[in-house]
Amino acid sequence: MKNKSALFFRLTSKMSSVILILLIFSTAVLAKTEVLRINIAKDIENLKPVKTGKSFDNSVGKLYCFTEIKTDEYPTKVVHVWLYNDNIIAEVPLEVNSTTWRTYSSKKILPKWVGNWKVEIYSNDGELIDSTEFSIK
Repeated sequence: MKNKSALFFRLTSKMSSVILILLIFSTAVLAKTEVLRINIAKDIENLKPVKTGKSFDNSVGKLYCFTEIKTDEYPTKVVHVWLYNDNIIAEVPLEVNSTTWRTYSSKKILPKWVGNWKVEIYSNDGELIDSTEFSIK
């Protein structure tokens, strides 16, 4: 009788460990971070993008990339990667501290940087989750 109890305990303990590992793995794999909204703007006021657009004059001086993030896992981070003519100009890590979070990064724009721009948004695990393009004229 004693051997059956010990065997049952070991099997139950191993099953519990396997179930716990599966739960942790599935939560990590299924955790999702997505962009609900993305805007390029001339300014941010009260965590809202102001004067948004897809084309800006080369005298703009500075632009903001505003993102509203939805995530199943927090705290976490996202990264804004600013590209000019397909070259990385800046990488800005940003905190996400709630299931829905508004955040932004900014980039000084020199008058000579006329052309095509893009901002890519990456989740904490390095997955590209959204992007937006704009131009400087």
